[in-house]
Amino acid sequence: MNSTKDAVVVWESPMLRYLVKRYVPPSVVNSLLLMVPSLYPGLRYESQLSEEQRTVLIELLGKGIPGNVIECGVYRGGTTVLMALYLKKEGSRRKKIYALDSFMSFPTDEVNGEIGRGLVPEQGRTAFTSTSSDYVQRKVDRLGLHDMIEIVPGYFEDTLDTIKDSFCLALIDCDLEKSVEYCLTTLWDRVIKGGHIVVDDYTNPGYPGARIAADRFLSNVNYTQRYVCHGLLVIEK
Repeated sequence: MNSTKDAVVVWESPMLRYLVKRYVPPSVVNSLLLMVPSLYPGLRYESQLSEEQRTVLIELLGKGIPGNVIECGVYRGGTTVLMALYLKKEGSRRKKIYALDSFMSFPTDEVNGEIGRGLVPEQGRTAFTSTSSDYVQRKVDRLGLHDMIEIVPGYFEDTLDTIKDSFCLALIDCDLEKSVEYCLTTLWDRVIKGGHIVVDDYTNPGYPGARIAADRFLSNVNYTQRYVCHGLLVIEK
């Protein structure tokens, strides 16, 4: 492999990702990446968003709006790290990113209910489980971003209301209808006027709960504008 670009192309091969997920224990992958952090850039730091979606977030951060950043649904922390690296490069080290996730699985009752309603596939019961708060914290530390990122483990209903801060950007990437609506409702008043909320999976047919929750919530609040860009719903308050 002769370049970072080559590494990205290889890693984004669906077959390779399938084989790694099926046959390589997460603990082995974690240990390798933490031991050789120079691998992270080639893997885009394990972000689950597309390049176009990441560009949308960076453009919003680049507006220079006051306030911190919050991400609900972190998984392996890839998008969190990329946002922090951008802010660090731009000299915005004073901004903090709150990274919230159960780091285990979807809430059992919630995911079972949405599977029963046909909103989530059966594999949703085990989706996004190949992570842990310990791994993401060690990753953040290894990349020298511990002063910018605060890892907040736990289900949103137990953690989100404890964070008393204001935000220029809130990324909601938690897939399930109830969770998306809870995050929108809880965060709305904490997003600064002119700031943005971004809802991932808005056009994802595999997790339609995100769109259902967002549309229902937005029908009852005032906002400056909303638009869909590369599958993300962007709301300007």
